[in-house]
Amino acid sequence: MTIQQHKHCPICEKAIPADRRFCSDRCEEIFNDKKKKAKRTQLLYFGAFAIIFGWFLIIGFLGQG
Repeated sequence: MTIQQHKHCPICEKAIPADRRFCSDRCEEIFNDKKKKAKRTQLLYFGAFAIIFGWFLIIGFLGQG
């Protein structure tokens, strides 16, 4: 008895053939939506950091005068 080469869907963990990435189009959509949301969140945090950092730089330069 041998086990076929396979991997698991990253969304629902179902066993799938080794040459496929997802078990269904729905799981691929969910994966892409999560990826977009994560990228949006990362950009939001980066933007907030840049604004706060810029604010402290401006306050620092104005306070020296």
